[in-house]
Amino acid sequence: MFSRFRSAPAGGQAQEPTQPEPPIYLISMAGFPNFGDELIAARWLRFLAEHKPDTEVWLDVREPGTASSLLKGLHPKLHVTNTVFRAIHEYLHFGNRTPAQLVRDLGSPKFDVGLLELREAGVIHLLGGGFVNSVWQENKLIVDAMRAAREISGARLIATGQGLMPRIDENFESFEHVSVRDNPSALELGIERGWDDAYLLPSAPQPGTFDPQTAELYLCIQNDALDDGAHENLVAFARRQVEYWGIPRERTFYVEAIPGDDFAGYDALRDLVGEFLPFAHFWRSGFEFSSNQVWVTTRFHHHLVGALHGARGIALSGKAGYYDVKHGSLADSGTGWILPENFERLYDMSELQAPQSFAPQVRAKYAEAERIYA
Repeated sequence: MFSRFRSAPAGGQAQEPTQPEPPIYLISMAGFPNFGDELIAARWLRFLAEHKPDTEVWLDVREPGTASSLLKGLHPKLHVTNTVFRAIHEYLHFGNRTPAQLVRDLGSPKFDVGLLELREAGVIHLLGGGFVNSVWQENKLIVDAMRAAREISGARLIATGQGLMPRIDENFESFEHVSVRDNPSALELGIERGWDDAYLLPSAPQPGTFDPQTAELYLCIQNDALDDGAHENLVAFARRQVEYWGIPRERTFYVEAIPGDDFAGYDALRDLVGEFLPFAHFWRSGFEFSSNQVWVTTRFHHHLVGALHGARGIALSGKAGYYDVKHGSLADSGTGWILPENFERLYDMSELQAPQSFAPQVRAKYAEAERIYA
C-alpha cells in the first residue's frame, strides 16, 4: 500500500506523508439477488459514502457481477469481489484447505491476491442477515476466515444485525462488536437485543394515511427455504384471504424479492393479480412503500420496510424456528402485522393495525454505525 504525499507549500518544507486509512472489508449475502440482502448492503454503502468517502471499501459476495450492477455508484471507492465465498466453494466441493487456512498460509495462485486485500483491511464487517445458523452451517466458515485475518492484521471484527436462529455453535469470539436483531439471538450471546441493518437510515420515514377503500394490495409467497408442503399451504391461504378482502385486481400487485424463487407464488395467484413486479423493476424503478398498502408476504424485509413506511399486513412463516423468529422479532417491536398461527382463519381489513413509529430503531441503528466507524 503506497503512502500519499501532500505537495509542499511555496517556500516551505514538504509535509509529512499521510497514510491512507486501511480498507474496510464488508462481507455480505448480496448479489444473489435477494431484496433484503441487497437493501442491507446498499444501506451500509450509502452510510460509508457519507462518513468514509475516501476509504477503499471491499464488498465480498457470492455473485460479484450481479452485486456490481445492483450497487454501482453507492460508494466512490467500492470494489466487489467473491474471495471468501469462492474459497468456501472450493473447500466444500473439492476438499481443499479451509478458507481460514488459506487466509493464514496463502500459497494458492487462485486466492492470494484477493486474500491479501482481506488481510490488509482495518475493519472486516459481516453485514446483517439470518445466515449464520444451522440452516446454512457452511456459513460458519465465513466467521472462521474473518478470525484468521484478524490474527495476521489485527483488524477490527464487526458483525451487525445478525439473526442466529436456529442456533449453531458460533459465539463470535474475538469480535470487537456484535449486534443481533431478535431476542432469542440476544439471549444466546448474552447481549442486548439490537436491530436489523435495514434500519440504517439517517431518519425514519413519515407515515401517511390509510384508506381501506383505496388501499393497494401487495403479495409475495416464496418457494425457497420452507418446510415440506409449506408453499402449497401459504398459497392457498393467500388466495382465500385475497378473495375475502375483495380488493380489485387492478389494485393487486405481486412483488418478486428473489427472482425465480418467488415466481411460483405469482403463477398460482396470477388470476387475482393485476401486475407482476419483477425484482429488477422493483429494485431499479424507485418503488415506494407507503401507508396505504396492505401486504400478504412471507418475506422478512417486505414486512420490515413496509411497516417502517406505515403499511399494514399479514406476515406468513413457512419454516418453523427460522421465519417465525424473524417475523416475530418485527411484530414484538410494534409493526402491528398479523402473524397467523394457522391458516384456517381469515382476517377482516379492520383487524389490520397501523405500525408504531420506528424512529427509535432508526436512531439506534444509525448511532451504532457511527460508533463503529467514528
